Amino acid sequence: MLLNFNEVESKEIYKLMAGNIIPRPVAWIVTENEGKINVAPFSYFTGISSKPPLLMVSIGRKKPTIDEPKDTFKNIKETKKATVCLTPLDLYEKMDKTGEVLPFGVNEAEKFGIELEKIDENFPPIVKGCKRAFLTELYGTFENEEMATIPFFLKIHKMYIDGDFEPVARVGKGYAKLTEIKSEK
Repeated sequence: MLLNFNEVESKEIYKLMAGNIIPRPVAWIVTENEGKINVAPFSYFTGISSKPPLLMVSIGRKKPTIDEPKDTFKNIKETKKATVCLTPLDLYEKMDKTGEVLPFGVNEAEKFGIELEKIDENFPPIVKGCKRAFLTELYGTFENEEMATIPFFLKIHKMYIDGDFEPVARVGKGYAKLTEIKSEK
């Protein structure tokens, strides 16, 4: 079978990409704007450069209102800062809940009982219990009228590391534990 993406609806293209580009790491992004906290997961996320150290996260719009950007989008655009946490296995259920579409300004951490910890005064807090986090600043975006999601390039200023780490990856509509890692020879 050969699918022509020019003849497939964007909703179906998303399902095909998300179900076949696997596993995808999950960025659990914390932003802060005028004292309001936002915590949200994104699986269109990856590292793209080590010089300068850059992450890319693709941020879409709220459903069903395609024209309204997500809170993370608004907050990064306005404050230029984000803390990108990597979700540990024991927090994936709470992380998944934070993907719920809520009105602007609703604090997901309070709503879903997620503890936050301020580790640097210049960046939003981390999700307590996350063993890895990147403290980042907006480096740039790539915006185009045709795109349903906007790639945000985030420059890493600091990295938080705490002990061993079992990351969660997105696989289609579910999550996976990475159980076996083979070393390079």
